[in-house]
Amino acid sequence: MTNSQLVNTVLGPVPANQLGLVLPHEHLIVDTYDVRRSAEMVLLEPDTMVKEVELFKAAGGGTMVDQTIYGLHPEPDKLEYISRKTGVHIVAGTGFYWDVYYPEWLHSMSTADITKRLVTHITEGLPGTSIKAGFIGELGTHHRAIKPTEKRVLEAAAHAQKETGVPIGTHALFTEIGIDQLNILEAAGADLDITIIGHCDTNRDLNYSRKLLKRGVWIAYDAVGQFDKQTDELRAQSIVTLINEGYIEKILISTDIAARSRLAIHGGNGYAHLITHFLPKLKAAGVTDAQIKVLTEDNPQKILAGKR
Repeated sequence: MTNSQLVNTVLGPVPANQLGLVLPHEHLIVDTYDVRRSAEMVLLEPDTMVKEVELFKAAGGGTMVDQTIYGLHPEPDKLEYISRKTGVHIVAGTGFYWDVYYPEWLHSMSTADITKRLVTHITEGLPGTSIKAGFIGELGTHHRAIKPTEKRVLEAAAHAQKETGVPIGTHALFTEIGIDQLNILEAAGADLDITIIGHCDTNRDLNYSRKLLKRGVWIAYDAVGQFDKQTDELRAQSIVTLINEGYIEKILISTDIAARSRLAIHGGNGYAHLITHFLPKLKAAGVTDAQIKVLTEDNPQKILAGKR
């Protein structure tokens, strides 16, 4: 499918090749208080987020994928407001985060019922709105072993992807759990050309990224600017190594901001950090302007175009 394929955004369909520079894994509106009992990962003020997104736009940004889904308290109407105010395209995700965040009723749902719900969100609209999801994820699991309901969610995502052609993205922190996620998705029929294993840069063993890439799935180095997980210098060097090994067309980069302290207004890096600070590090490490365009525009546009 060409990059002129239409992508569901919160303001309606947009050709993928008009999305510009894309952050494929972010959170603009999110609320984890009921699980974490902390206000740190609570972003609910749309006017504050308008200012943050405007900084991203001023740096050259065009699109953000908001992967706030069930368990993280999505509010797609606020995403619509932010997009309208800033002119930045926003793609809304659908799905269920991971076990400790699941609503109780999910555990009694069949794979078929979960699939139907996801398809409805993509083809008709997210709950209470006419805003159509353009992405399935971030779908998480426990970091050591995948729970039964998490497995059903992954299987349902694969089935929904087959019906809609929309890309899937996962949440896979620190360990090699992304390989287990990939096994389930692939067995359920997911198209690996439009499937992403997320947070690969939180596992500092580059062989983990290689194992995934060799199977044809996309990887996301989406914790850029999160220095508690890895330095940006090491991220840049890992990306350069993978580019030199021929994998540039399966790598995505983003910042996965979901915390108040990471917003520019609170002294954090903000969403523009990837453009203003990380891309220069990539260039200093030997990545060309043409390769930067592949990582930040061509790749995310291609996967968001999906296969419809």
